[in-house]
Amino acid sequence: MLAAASAFFASHIEACLAAALLVARLADIGSTRFATPNLRLEMNPVARKLGWPYAWATVGLCVLPYVADWGSFVAVPIIVASLFVAASNLSRAWMMRTLGEDEYLVFSRAAFARARPALVYGSIVVSSSLIAAAGGLLMLFYPKPDEWANSFALGIVVYGLAIAVHASLHARRMFSARRSPAI
Repeated sequence: MLAAASAFFASHIEACLAAALLVARLADIGSTRFATPNLRLEMNPVARKLGWPYAWATVGLCVLPYVADWGSFVAVPIIVASLFVAASNLSRAWMMRTLGEDEYLVFSRAAFARARPALVYGSIVVSSSLIAAAGGLLMLFYPKPDEWANSFALGIVVYGLAIAVHASLHARRMFSARRSPAI
């Protein structure tokens, strides 16, 4: 059965990747919407500023697999990163939904008010580095850029880097809230 599914995938690669990209983007957007409907807790400053129209516009990335030569190999890292972002969102969504965006923000501000910046930034750097290292290790096993595993590994590395950047920006924003309560 797995062989038949693999054969189907190989013979319909663009359509399958487009469908996977659609599912991954919808998972990312849906999990974000579930966790923070007003985007008050969104870590990505671009998404927070541009709002839901921007988030929904990213569904347009589903055409990437149809771009000749490189589209499929760009689509795979986006699929991987989007699925990981959705999983991360959902791991915290229960608390965000239970407390609500405003109370969760108060809770987060209180934690950041007590935290040492070195502990927060150190945790972000080590955590995201370990994720990126897993992708980097996979890239060592599959070093050719035209191998699917290499493209998948790149998605893991991109996710690790995205977490480092967005979590650091979020931390900076929360630490600056100690001085100015309006975020």
